[in-house]
Amino acid sequence: MNQRDEQQEGLKGAVEDMKGRVKQAAGSLLGHDSMQQEGNAQQEKAEAQQEVAEKEAQAKEAERKASESQVRERSQQE
Repeated sequence: MNQRDEQQEGLKGAVEDMKGRVKQAAGSLLGHDSMQQEGNAQQEKAEAQQEVAEKEAQAKEAERKASESQVRERSQQE
């Protein structure tokens, strides 16, 4: 996944979180348990999307560091 995809995944998570919060609050206010549960589920989905974006960014950083180390190692062997 490229950086743009990671950012989009994080943004999708933020939007999903807001939608979930609104549904949860509306369900609570109106006494609709199903709407409240749906809001909770959307918030959980949002957390997962944001976590995916974070983990992919961490993996990309680890790959970058490994590549740098490999280049350094090769230059020292010559």
